Amino acid sequence: MTGILVDTHIALWALGDTRQLTARERELLTDRTLKRWLSPMSVWEAAIKRETGRLRAPRALATVLAHEFTLLAVDAELLEASAELPRHHGDPFDRVLIAHAIRDDLEVLTRDSVFSSYGVRLAR
Repeated sequence: MTGILVDTHIALWALGDTRQLTARERELLTDRTLKRWLSPMSVWEAAIKRETGRLRAPRALATVLAHEFTLLAVDAELLEASAELPRHHGDPFDRVLIAHAIRDDLEVLTRDSVFSSYGVRLAR
């Protein structure tokens, strides 16, 4: 494994509440030999949750996350691919992360077991 796609909840815990992370998650997030990828959809998801009062996060969230993670590109083809995935998962943000993982052949660091229904490799 040379890189991992970090799901939104893991990225937020890594930045704000590391006690929520397992020892293995902390190990993967601090392994300097692994590239840590993040979808811009995670920034959007967190910003929406912040604005609806469901998440305490800084206004400069995009800057903070971009400092810690390498942001992937979101394009029309990726969004269309996410819409065409089987309906195992209903969350549109996660469906885009799944499409990223498939397109870019990335393992995903998440606690959401539904990701594996798509044949996505989970970082363990």
